[in-house]
Amino acid sequence: MERACDPVPTPAGGALTGLPRRAGNLTGLSAMTLRTAGFAARAGAAASAGFDGIGLRIGDYREARRQGWSDRDMQDLLERHGLRVTEVELLRSWWTRPTAESVAEEDDAFRIARLFGAERVNAGLPDGTAETDLVREYARLCARAERDGLLVPLEFMPYGAVTSLAQANRIVEEAGSPNGGLLVDTWHCHRTGVRPADLAALPPERVLSVQICDAPAAPHQDLRHEARHLRLLPGRGAADISGLLRALGGCPRVTGVSVEVMSDALDALPPHTTAALARSAAQGVLTESDWI
Repeated sequence: MERACDPVPTPAGGALTGLPRRAGNLTGLSAMTLRTAGFAARAGAAASAGFDGIGLRIGDYREARRQGWSDRDMQDLLERHGLRVTEVELLRSWWTRPTAESVAEEDDAFRIARLFGAERVNAGLPDGTAETDLVREYARLCARAERDGLLVPLEFMPYGAVTSLAQANRIVEEAGSPNGGLLVDTWHCHRTGVRPADLAALPPERVLSVQICDAPAAPHQDLRHEARHLRLLPGRGAADISGLLRALGGCPRVTGVSVEVMSDALDALPPHTTAALARSAAQGVLTESDWI
C-alpha cells in the first residue's frame, strides 16, 4: 500500500499552476470546503486558486436567488471566472415517500445541473434509514436524472443508511441504471476501512466521482461530527489518499476530483486563503499518485 502524502508547503502567494491532470480532467472545489462563503466569494476564491470548477449545494443556489441573483447573473459570473459547476450536492431525501420537501429538492437539484452544465448530481443518505427499498428508490432517481443526461453518484458514509462500499456497490449493481455509480470520498474510505485493493476490485466503470480530503490519525468518538467539522487538507493526515487514487486511475467515467474539506478551522479563514491551501494540498497528492 502506498503511504499517505507528506504535507505540502503553502505557496508564498498568487494562483497555483501546473496541477497534473489526465486529459479532460477537471479539478473542482467542493461547495463544502467554502461552505460559509457566498456565491460570488466562492467563485472568486476558486478561480484565483486555479480550480477548474466549483461544487454547488442546493441551498447555495436558493440563498443566491434570495439575495437577488438571477440565473443569468450566476452563469455570467462563472463564465467571467472561467469556471463551471462540477457537481450538485446533495440529494438526501430520495429514499422517503414523496413529500413537498423531497420533490422540491429533486426539482431544484436537476434544474441547477441543467442551468450550469453539471454532469453529476450526488446522492447520499447521511440522515436516512434503510427502512425503504433503497435499490428501487435509487433506480427511480437515476431514471429521472437520465432524462436530463445526468449521472447520479451514490455516496457511502460510516453513518446514515448506506454505511459501506459493499452496500453502496450492491445498490448500484442491483439498480442496474446506466447513469448510476459510486461516489468515492477518501475520508469515508479511511473511516470505513476501504483499502486501495477494495477499489481496484470494482468494475472500472462503477466509479463516477471522487472527492479528496484527509482524516486525523485518531478517530473522533462521533464520526458524524468529525466528518462535518474536523476533516484535514489532503496529505495532512492518516488516509492513504495516494493509494486510493492509484486504484481509481483506470476508472474511465471519473473525469476529475473534487477537494472536499469540511473543517471549522478552514471556515475561520478568508475564502481565498482556504481555496489556495486546498489547491496546494491537492497538487501534492495528485502529483504523488500520478493522477495525470
